Amino acid sequence: MRIAGIYLAAGQSSRMSVPKLILELAPGRPLGAIALKEMRACESIGDISVVVRPADAGGWLAEDGAPSGHGVRIVPCGDSPRGMSHSLRAGMKDAYRYRPDAVIVALADQPFVTKELFGRLIGEYVRHPGVDYVACQGMDAALPPVLFAPSMFGALGQLEGDTGARKLLSSVRYRGAFAEMPSNQMEFDIDTPFDLREARQRWKGWIERGGNDDERKSGDGNASNMQAFR
Repeated sequence: MRIAGIYLAAGQSSRMSVPKLILELAPGRPLGAIALKEMRACESIGDISVVVRPADAGGWLAEDGAPSGHGVRIVPCGDSPRGMSHSLRAGMKDAYRYRPDAVIVALADQPFVTKELFGRLIGEYVRHPGVDYVACQGMDAALPPVLFAPSMFGALGQLEGDTGARKLLSSVRYRGAFAEMPSNQMEFDIDTPFDLREARQRWKGWIERGGNDDERKSGDGNASNMQAFR
């Protein structure tokens, strides 16, 4: 099974005074590179389209170890300021080149997602043949990352403005399955200086506990970033 990844690193709002993806959770660990490294570590995911703003210098990408090549392709999206749908569409257009059997869409500002979580999404997809998507299970909503089957590729490629995939996930037209997040912390995202301070504290505790999935239980997460799914 060919699974492609779409890593959205453009078009996300932030109340930061500087581009948030370059901000470090720890020395040498810029926010933008962390979830990408986990996505690349999932052996079931092949090529990954990293959608960025054209002006993004990409310094944070270097920390991932493979800013281009080795399964990672940088996709500039000049229309990203016009809405998240444009970033999604750019990612989908690039992913089509790989003729994938499914795509996983992840957000660059969710630093606590893991390769195991990506594996869970794929596992649920295999266990539920015929579903249109597999999302992470939240309290009252489908959360990113999300795996999309080919039956949704056309709809994703036709999104407009600031309308993202959440509208599609709530439609009765599509049938989905859900993967449980081992920790509520995985839905934590970063949009404000307060979020950044909180994330740095959580990251320190995470590393001190060895980064094991079963130990990643602290924290309840903040209101999750649903911009790509709004």
